[in-house]
Amino acid sequence: MTTVETPITCRAAVLWEIGKPYSIETVEVAAPKKGEVRVKMASVGICHSDLHAQNGMAKKIPFPTILGHEGAGFIESVGEGVERFKTGDLIVFTFISYCRECDWCMSSKTNACRKTPKTGFQMDGTSRISTKGKMITQANSLGLFSEYTVTSEYNVTKVNPSADPNMLCLAGCCLPTGYGAVMNAGKVTPGSTCAIWGLGGVGMCVIMGCRDSGASKIIGVDPNPKKFELAKQFGASDFVNPKEVKSVPETLAQMCKDGVDYCFVSVGNLSAMEEAFNSSHPRWGKTVIIGLHDKGSKIRVGVWELLYGRQILGTMYGSYTAVRDVPYLVEKVLDGKIQLEKLISHRLPLHQINEGFDLMKTGESLRAIIDFDLKA
Repeated sequence: MTTVETPITCRAAVLWEIGKPYSIETVEVAAPKKGEVRVKMASVGICHSDLHAQNGMAKKIPFPTILGHEGAGFIESVGEGVERFKTGDLIVFTFISYCRECDWCMSSKTNACRKTPKTGFQMDGTSRISTKGKMITQANSLGLFSEYTVTSEYNVTKVNPSADPNMLCLAGCCLPTGYGAVMNAGKVTPGSTCAIWGLGGVGMCVIMGCRDSGASKIIGVDPNPKKFELAKQFGASDFVNPKEVKSVPETLAQMCKDGVDYCFVSVGNLSAMEEAFNSSHPRWGKTVIIGLHDKGSKIRVGVWELLYGRQILGTMYGSYTAVRDVPYLVEKVLDGKIQLEKLISHRLPLHQINEGFDLMKTGESLRAIIDFDLKA
């Protein structure tokens, strides 16, 4: 039974101010408007991008706000004009819209959509969530740290109902971001050498992409050796601990004869980005930047190095058109070709969300997720 015309009262993790911890509040989630869907959450990932937003990096998001952009759930009700979804559909959220109409969506040169809101509101400039008489913004127009949420039909994609909703959240960001960085941005070729800076959840997905591309050597670069064993299970062949070598570029040049064919940086660390570029092969090395840093941040790369053949590029969402492509990735998970469940190190209820972020900040978690009670 749906409640399409009435608001739903539920719990959500609200950030009232920049830099403050999450506060569990009772919120009201309005009915979906034209072109929108209301979703009962199943799982949501705790991602570094949420931490950046919590600390004020995403300056366009007004506070108070509800973060959370990597999630999965079930359609609870649909608004006027929505025909692609029905109550009960299992969906994955995507923080980049796909309207299928604008020139960006119709172009093969970008995975962006002109209709993606960047203000923390829905496309009509308002939010669907409120508490204590205040409108609460929804980061990325999603706001997934809530038991229910409303968003545009352009920001959800229906997936195979056989998929496990309690791990499917990772298909909304972690998986496409890392795996796609290899497949779509890097375009790694068989027999190549690859190095990955940062062995968190995204870095592990990069490793799987390199493995599936037929790379001959996959090197993990991380100061935490506790991550190495799991990285081996995903396909990593070698490791470099930056704390144990004098120079990472020199070490990698010795391991890969002059330099690495493909370098991927999944951490928001400027020195790591420059280090990766200088570790790439001097004639054809390609460096793919995945991690975020403060807006306006810059890295230094040599003009001569670029002229001689090194390349550097960035990728958002693994360069996937997520609404269209995530269902394909979910099929790979169901076929056992992508081991998504191994990425989840901690499962927490919503009221322990601050503990989940602490686990991420201390490096204790690979990927912590919030599990919602689907029986409630």
